[in-house]
Amino acid sequence: MSLSLKKEKMIEYLQDAKKHDENFECMLWGTIYADNLSFKNRSAMSKGMVFTAAPGVSGSLNQAFCYIGMTEKSFYAIALDAYDTSKIIGTFYIPYTSISSLHVQKAILTNTHRVMIDFGDIVTLTVKGISLGTDINDQKERMADFLAAARVLQSSLPLP
Repeated sequence: MSLSLKKEKMIEYLQDAKKHDENFECMLWGTIYADNLSFKNRSAMSKGMVFTAAPGVSGSLNQAFCYIGMTEKSFYAIALDAYDTSKIIGTFYIPYTSISSLHVQKAILTNTHRVMIDFGDIVTLTVKGISLGTDINDQKERMADFLAAARVLQSSLPLP
């Protein structure tokens, strides 16, 4: 059982998930919350997101650890098993063209931010600027890059 998030696995999993014509602008770790029955049941996803469940795994998408990546076209998140972070429980892909709104907010906890993505359903990504329990020592810098890219995307979306 592995409870540590690893930089090499983050890069490997995200590179394996991305479309061939895209390149990552940032990668980091966080948690994902998807409050939707179809997420919880690991069934087919909505029109705005593609979710591929890993076969034969269990776990909730309620604050699951994940590796997050942003390309010039899409968000990616690789959800990990809560008890063994070397196991993928699902892969998310959200094209920016599917996003109707995006909100970046600072959480009450120090150095924690939430990014809420609305594409017909809502997914919340929580990122922290700490590397505790990981070997991703540059998480704080990665989070700054991610938040800057998310804010650029947010400003390019039409106002709700």
